[in-house]
Amino acid sequence: MENKAGSVMTLYHWNILILPSEQEIFVGLRQRPETVPPFKPADDEDELLPFTLRNSSPIKEFDEARGLGFTESGRRYVVIGQPSDPTGMIRMSVSQMMPAEDIRWKFPFAD
Repeated sequence: MENKAGSVMTLYHWNILILPSEQEIFVGLRQRPETVPPFKPADDEDELLPFTLRNSSPIKEFDEARGLGFTESGRRYVVIGQPSDPTGMIRMSVSQMMPAEDIRWKFPFAD
């Protein structure tokens, strides 16, 4: 069994999605560990993107100034920079999972 208490997820592009239940979750892009640097340009031999989309469990606490949050599952999230989605992948993925009228972002995206 995985010990989530010591787990850290670092999101390079991210935002907080407010669910219809009013719970909030982190949604963002996480670097695949075997890819360096994050968001490197794809080349002809690449079969996978250098990042994965990550959704968290509900957030218990979030320190916006430090970019540090904890979720109900016990996982720690570190967010880098301002909320952003330069690839459009975050918003596209969420729009495929939820009706448009239910999508509420906590912060405006800084693209």
